[in-house]
Amino acid sequence: MKLVATRRTEQNRAPIDPWTAVHFSAGLALGLLDASRAWSVGGALGYEIAEQLVERSDWGTDLFETRGPESASNVLVDMVVFIAGHWLGTRWLRT
Repeated sequence: MKLVATRRTEQNRAPIDPWTAVHFSAGLALGLLDASRAWSVGGALGYEIAEQLVERSDWGTDLFETRGPESASNVLVDMVVFIAGHWLGTRWLRT
């Protein structure tokens, strides 16, 4: 398994793909908006669960233009960087 996806066909298989930056940015934005950590992380987790379900369907693979659901390592990295972004955003507000 590759650590970083360098091709679209590796998206969702490698722990880090271009969408990792989007997850970090979403966490950062919510942190800067002083959104509750519980609601933010809960929403991100809910999205990851919904994405897993949708990507298992034919219309979902067409919608996301993928070849199946994300690997567990990809979901874990997405959640960790989301939380890190949220933490950084809330810390920025306190400076």
